[in-house]
Amino acid sequence: MTAKIDHIIIGSPNLEIGIEWVESRLGVAPVFGGVHAGFGTHNALLGLGDAYLEVLAPDPEQSGANSQLLELVRSLSEPALISVVIAKQNLSKPFSMSRVRADGVVLNWDLEFTSTPLFFIDWKNSPRPSGLPDGGVITSLSVTTPEPAHLNGIEIARVLTGPMWSIEASIDGRPLK
Repeated sequence: MTAKIDHIIIGSPNLEIGIEWVESRLGVAPVFGGVHAGFGTHNALLGLGDAYLEVLAPDPEQSGANSQLLELVRSLSEPALISVVIAKQNLSKPFSMSRVRADGVVLNWDLEFTSTPLFFIDWKNSPRPSGLPDGGVITSLSVTTPEPAHLNGIEIARVLTGPMWSIEASIDGRPLK
């Protein structure tokens, strides 16, 4: 499998606020996805063609948890597009995660973090999120990063080299701002 966009992440200080933020821009509300037990976050998901959108927020039920992504979303005062996640197999430094879907199916996947908010995911033998409300498709993605090689060969992405990470995306021509 070649590397491709798996999903984009909207970080939010609160899940309900993040869901409303996405719905106000795309006209469709993401649905609750699940809890990342031990990592302090929970999410809501929206289909984007072959990819999906994840609203990621601190889970108030996990007050003692700590993780890189939790710290990033805790630092936000309002929802914002914070990352793109690239699907790729054979990760060199995998970090395993799992969660149980509402239908009882256990999802297992590996992540590999970079020094930027971008990270890689290998779904291994687990199904990717599916059956989600249709939010459109990613029509543009622009990333400025000090590590542009991570996005080599990724279709649709315009990659710029710069000292600071930034990301912009449009869904069916509507900017996620």
